[in-house]
Amino acid sequence: MTSVTLLVLGAVAIFILSPGAKTFGHYFLNPTIFADTFFGNSAKNLDPMWQAFIKNIEMCLAAEPLVLIWALPVALLRNSPSPLLAGPRLVATAYVDLARGVPLVLVVYAVYFGLPSLNLPFISDRTWFQYGLFCLVFCYGAYVSEVYRAGVQSVPYSQTLAGQAIGLTPFQLNRYVTIPQALRIVVAPLINDFVSLQKDTAIIGIGAGIIEVLKAAQISQGVFFNDTCYVAAGVLFLIICVPLTRLADALQARDQRARLAGAR
Repeated sequence: MTSVTLLVLGAVAIFILSPGAKTFGHYFLNPTIFADTFFGNSAKNLDPMWQAFIKNIEMCLAAEPLVLIWALPVALLRNSPSPLLAGPRLVATAYVDLARGVPLVLVVYAVYFGLPSLNLPFISDRTWFQYGLFCLVFCYGAYVSEVYRAGVQSVPYSQTLAGQAIGLTPFQLNRYVTIPQALRIVVAPLINDFVSLQKDTAIIGIGAGIIEVLKAAQISQGVFFNDTCYVAAGVLFLIICVPLTRLADALQARDQRARLAGAR
């Protein structure tokens, strides 16, 4: 038996034998309340929580391709050495610093409560879904652009020299040499970023005022006065995020095997 197994078993034993284990189980691991929250309870006018979670999934699926598209030109701009792009490169750097430095929840508050007050055409009359997409793309575009940038910088410079030697233009060099190799390198980190994006869709409900999974848990908690509702919400996120995490590990392991095979 490994030390890790002993450590886990010891932690479980301490939890079970602790004086407050029964109280903890009642307020966080109540199976009846878990079922009423997860599958709904018509007698208490509670809709199934998994239905609310669909909004989170839709938000994530819509944001992911937009993040991928937006982040790539930002990364290429930051990597460009051209003096003609010094100004745009400075703007891109400032955007990345701002989006990575400000918590998503503050961006949500600024967008949902700030933009409508401007009374500007097209900007102040967007739907909650469109505002939510903007928040996620704004913040995660900065993170993913850095992942792209690291992937581009990981491509051996000899590949660039080879492309230049056969007369490829800078656009062709990126299109056929640099970007395809960089994408192969960053697949696993990108999946990890999207696991975080899926979890952060719960923050959108703070500004949107919609009943997504976190709001549904709050409503159920107000009915039962029991925190098992939040555990049910956590299980829904685990159902999505754990397979994605395992997929990222598998892709990373496959890429490592391919690299080792190529080095032999």
